[in-house]
Amino acid sequence: MVAGTGNTDLQVQIMRELKVTGFVGTPSFLNTIIKRVEELGQNVKKDLFIKRAWFTGEMLPPSLRKLFEEQYEIDTYQSYAVTEPGGAIAYECKHKSGMHLMDEYVTEIVDPETGKQLGPGETGEIVTTQLLNKNWGLIRFGTGDLSSYIAEPCPCGRTAYRITGIMGRAGDAVKVRGMFIVGKQAEQTIMSFSQVARYQLEVGQKEHRDEMVLKVELKDTTCDTNKLSLDINNKFQDICRIKIDKVEVVPGGTIGEKGQGIKDVRKWE
Repeated sequence: MVAGTGNTDLQVQIMRELKVTGFVGTPSFLNTIIKRVEELGQNVKKDLFIKRAWFTGEMLPPSLRKLFEEQYEIDTYQSYAVTEPGGAIAYECKHKSGMHLMDEYVTEIVDPETGKQLGPGETGEIVTTQLLNKNWGLIRFGTGDLSSYIAEPCPCGRTAYRITGIMGRAGDAVKVRGMFIVGKQAEQTIMSFSQVARYQLEVGQKEHRDEMVLKVELKDTTCDTNKLSLDINNKFQDICRIKIDKVEVVPGGTIGEKGQGIKDVRKWE
């Protein structure tokens, strides 16, 4: 069965009726499904049949992995995939001690400013080149994701280098619930409303789910703030393909000139 996010109740029903044993997607959406099952008064281990989960598109926090594995007995694995170079470039084995880099790619960890290769344990941008697909044409593609790598062989016997996980972003794009929010695109969308003087889009987490709060300072405080908030959110969703969880109107001077933009306050474990 292939399905996107949303329609959680229907997906819970289908997963139960088909006795689905595997899940591929983001960890936050599996967490949403589990919470919905519990809200419906059902027992996750008895009423769902998921035994394994393969995650991509988001960070898998250790605390959430522990919840899945210890409380719900779901064996979890994660991979690192990038759409532009053609898919997954690294994956976990059963030891879950880093993600093995795949042979189909030349993957480097580089200084985001200079492009110079970094050594084991040093944090830099993931840059990758697809080797097998001659029609793809991407050489040293900068993903914008920050990571480091392990050079020592894995306990499983594989000798491929392993990346340690995603530690943040090098550019102005932030991944939220599996979708990229580009700084310039967000700015153009929000500042297209003449009532807005300054804004700050704060990205945090609540119960292992990415949450966006938009704070705006207004030029005209007499305008209909409820309607403005709704209009901003609707346009943001149309352009950036993701919904803002909350729009807050804050007093002038709260954000400040240097505070405008996207502020990622998530803490990666």
